Amino acid sequence: MKNSNKKWFKQFWPWFLIILPLTAVIGGISTLIIASHNKPDMVVDDYYSKGKAINADFTLLKNAQSRNINALVTQIDNELIIHLNGVKDSSSINLSLFHSTLANRDISLLLTADGKGDFHFSSDADLKGKWQLRIEPFDKSWRLQKTVTLPTTTLSL
Repeated sequence: MKNSNKKWFKQFWPWFLIILPLTAVIGGISTLIIASHNKPDMVVDDYYSKGKAINADFTLLKNAQSRNINALVTQIDNELIIHLNGVKDSSSINLSLFHSTLANRDISLLLTADGKGDFHFSSDADLKGKWQLRIEPFDKSWRLQKTVTLPTTTLSL
């Protein structure tokens, strides 16, 4: 038998046995960093308040239905043209587009009517995908809401 008098750090097996657990530790740390930087947007901290807000949403939707308010939305490229029916004195509306999974793509803004009474929204960002489209007046007395998949030519709310 050959007796090796090499120091431990110059031999293969100690390094082999150190590297296996070290790769698991490095993989665990990198997984933790990735998970902490990419939190899911769909989790709500205050689910009770959100659940109570759903009841208010139904009231606003019923108000729009009882007043016979509806909208026709036409999409041309990345522009949405909204025509409201059954609304008196609609000089401005709140338009909200909520992306189904990516909260950083959500859009909410106030639109004013043009000379024909239509509302125009154009975006530099791509509007492809599944969206929650919400239209309500400035005083929030009614609401139109629908889940849509863009791009589309026309849709009614």
